[in-house]
Order: sequence, then C-alpha cells, then structure tokens
Amino acid sequence: MQDGVLGLVKPPGCSSQDASSLVRRRTGRPAGHLGTLDPLAAGVLVVAFGRATRLIRYAEGADKEYLAEIWLGCTSASDDFAQPLVRGGDASRVRLTDVSAALSPLRGTHPQRPPAYSARQVAGQRAYRAAREGRPLELPSRMATLRAFTVERFEGGSTARLRLHLEVGAGYYVRSLARDLGEALGTGGVLAALVRTRSGVHGISDCQALEEPWVPEAPRALVAHLPAVELTREEAERIAHGQRLPGAFALGPHRAEFSGRLVGVVVGDTEGIWHPQTVLGMED
Repeated sequence: MQDGVLGLVKPPGCSSQDASSLVRRRTGRPAGHLGTLDPLAAGVLVVAFGRATRLIRYAEGADKEYLAEIWLGCTSASDDFAQPLVRGGDASRVRLTDVSAALSPLRGTHPQRPPAYSARQVAGQRAYRAAREGRPLELPSRMATLRAFTVERFEGGSTARLRLHLEVGAGYYVRSLARDLGEALGTGGVLAALVRTRSGVHGISDCQALEEPWVPEAPRALVAHLPAVELTREEAERIAHGQRLPGAFALGPHRAEFSGRLVGVVVGDTEGIWHPQTVLGMED
C-alpha cells in the first residue's frame, strides 16, 4: 500500500519522531504521527504515511486515554523522571480521599501550564532546548480538558504512589497534571510512568509492535468520524482536480467518496457549494 495509517505501540526510550522515521524508511513514503508521546512514555502512536499525511489535521484533535503512575513527595525540572528528582514535601500524611479531592477541581476544561521541558515554542525557541541550557521559558497556559479520571491504585508513604486512568482531550499534558496535583497537596509530584491506551479509535490491543510486519489501514481511517458525501464519477473527478461543486447540503468538513473510495475532504458553505479542502485523488 502506497498510503495508509498505522496504529503502533511505541516502547519507552523511542521518540515519536523515531517511530515516524522508521515508518518512512520501511515504506519509502513521507510519514507523520498524531499526538506526540514523550520518549519515556509508551503506548498508542498513530502514524500516517504517503497521501494519508494530508489527513492528519482531521484526526489530531481526537481524545486520548492513559494509564499514569504519579509519585508524590518529589519534584523534577521536567515534571517526570527525565530530570533528577528533588525531595518535596512529606507525602505520608496524604490519604486517598485527599488525592480524590485534589483531582476533582482539575476535571473539566481549564488553563494548563505546559511543562518547562516540552516542545512548545516561544518566539521560535523550543522550551526543552531553552530549559536544557538553563534558561527556562515562560510558557503561557492553554486550555486543556480532563474528561474523567479513576484512581486505580494508591500506596501511601513519604513518597506516595498512585495509578490513574485518564480520559483527556487533545494537547493535554499528563506531566502537568502530576505537577499540579503535587502542588495542590503540598508535596510536589512527578510522572513516573505513562502508557497511552487509546488515541481516537485506536486502542492499544488493536495496535502493532514496531518490530513486527505491519498491516496498514486505508487513509480513510483518519476521517471515518466525518460525515460522508457520495459523489458520481464526474463529481469525483472535479473534486480530484480541485474544482468546486454545487449541491452542498451541510456546513463543515465531509469525506468525499466515489464507489467506496476516498477522494478527499470537502467543506460545504452557506451557498450550497462543496469546496475541496484536502484532495487525495482516487484512493487505491
């Protein structure tokens, strides 16, 4: 397949870019990933290659689920184990009820400050590069959504440990959650381990290991959540050539298909016109 989508299980120690580069080498096609996973994290990483990379923007806003282990009673400059741990407040007084009470205000959509060691940019500078050079940047908060959480395990002690199942929106930093939870409890907190168990429709049990032979999905996997508009052959050819098409019956993006094949994504306007937004041509 010249174009496709892969749900992969990224192991710890491998960057998201490393995984995309591997797909690029194996397929000989351009490749890009949806939703960066930190090198220390593991789990679901969706990678598109070939013409499917044109569809990434329609799927990168998908919700995600994680299993996170957080340690209370310590901090780090990166809010995880990538930088040396520093002793925080004594967490032995913290109880499960305290954890739940501190987490509850964090549920929903709120401004979230990214970790100092992140890929965010300020004036063209990557935050993690500036932090490594000893000049951390002032990163503005962004709206982020914690849809739901479940405390699956709690172990008390001077360094308390808890395991959380999280359902979050796109762009959510679990490291920031660990930091903010630790600050709320007065102990400090770091992310000790993270596994992404779902990214959009891709669950970890359905994903493939990096080292095994891959069976890609068709590019339409990235736009399956969009409503469809079925085209005639003549209409499909017009869209494939970037031409507008009358007959739009709804606003917003739709996947344009002909005879079960994805032609691209079109957007309807208030005047009843389909505008080609992303064109694939005829999907193999």
